[in-house]
Amino acid sequence: MISLEKEYLQQIRDLFRERRIAIGLKQVDAASRSGVNIATLRLFEKKGQISLLNLLKLSTLYKMDRHIVTVITDRSWWTITELERAEKLRT
Repeated sequence: MISLEKEYLQQIRDLFRERRIAIGLKQVDAASRSGVNIATLRLFEKKGQISLLNLLKLSTLYKMDRHIVTVITDRSWWTITELERAEKLRT
């Protein structure tokens, strides 16, 4: 059975690869324009392994960065208690 984490990695890997192809970039072009090493990009598209920094570099090139940040910063699903605790940490 595939773990949930591996399933998510596969989904992210596939989405990024599909996006690269959809915007007409070859791997070598995407690597060059994003500043991600070509070997790193190939490993990501094959196994889903990538650093957060390199993922953000690719998401910027692929014009996905705002969407990713929105999803991560969306707190609509947090409970009131969690929101209150987070607010206390800010002050």
